[in-house]
Amino acid sequence: MKKYIVTGLVVIGLVGAGYAVWFATAPKTGGMAASADKRGAKPTPVHLVTVTSSAVPIVLDAVGNAEAEQSVAVRAEVSGVLKKIHFREGDAVKAGQLLFQIEASVSQAEVDKARANLARDQAAAREARTQAHRLQPLAELEYVTQQEYAQAVAQQQAAEATVRADQAALKSVQAQLGYARITAPITGRAGILNIKQGNLVSAASATPLVTINATRPLLVAFSVPQQQLQAIREQQRTHKLEVEVRRDAGQALLGKGALAFIDNAVDMQTGTIRMKALIPNKDEAIWPGELVSLRLILGVQQNALVVPETAIQLGQNGSYVYALVDGKAHMQPVKVARQLGSQVVIAEGLQAGQQVIVNPPSNLRPEGAVEVIAAKAANKGNKP
Repeated sequence: MKKYIVTGLVVIGLVGAGYAVWFATAPKTGGMAASADKRGAKPTPVHLVTVTSSAVPIVLDAVGNAEAEQSVAVRAEVSGVLKKIHFREGDAVKAGQLLFQIEASVSQAEVDKARANLARDQAAAREARTQAHRLQPLAELEYVTQQEYAQAVAQQQAAEATVRADQAALKSVQAQLGYARITAPITGRAGILNIKQGNLVSAASATPLVTINATRPLLVAFSVPQQQLQAIREQQRTHKLEVEVRRDAGQALLGKGALAFIDNAVDMQTGTIRMKALIPNKDEAIWPGELVSLRLILGVQQNALVVPETAIQLGQNGSYVYALVDGKAHMQPVKVARQLGSQVVIAEGLQAGQQVIVNPPSNLRPEGAVEVIAAKAANKGNKP
């Protein structure tokens, strides 16, 4: 029994000692908390930019494919051995430039033969004409019969018809001879050669000898939602719509051009309409078949309110920014009109001259005190 009494007294002693320690330290801790509450939380360091009002373009971004304005598959019109190739793959060629020479000895022989036949029949025609002219006065004086004169006239007409047939035959074989020289039908850039020098060329082959694409200028085909069609057509009535082409959005400009074509029907399956822009492409920065990013500039909005994209935050009720009000971060709801590169055009919620926080830190709280740092440096990028 005494053992249990001793154990109980030890436990009570330990509890009492713990309470005494807590009581001794509690007043000191309470004083520190009260002192911290009196001082308030430390301000959060932030970067600021000023909401600016400037003229910004109204744009429509899309993805398109570059295509040659003209593309010609060059084929042979006569068969024969390919004697000479006068260019190399990938060369820039001009319209009328000699590309291929096909062996033409047989065609040349046909031309020589046709010329000989023409000369022979022209001589016969001259003789028949002379004979008819000689018999005409004799027939009038009845020194020869009318039948003899009629036969002479008929021979003249037949000889002249033979000459015309020979002339047509000569033109035909001359054309065949001309087909042995294959020239570039357009100015552009040659592609891959599908035949080698010395091979037999067939006029019936479905494979072209080479394909030439016109690269200056070229077209960029793209599609836009049908909802944008009306705005595009309205702007097109007043001025030419400019188009900017880049390899990817945000990269360096490859070229500028103008909207050249709007399709006459909307694609019912996709709800989009096909358009094409004509790009001069003088330095051949864009290649046919290339996938590019383009921007159709519909107009310019004056006095648009612009802030960096990094100032926009997303919440349950939509977009907002932290505006600086009396040294505190005030949560300000905004309505975003559109984005232009790294800048955002604000439709509602801000005024020019207001200061907003960019890249707000994670510990920033609404109506929390802030400390402004490097505000000027942040403002340098505030241009669309």
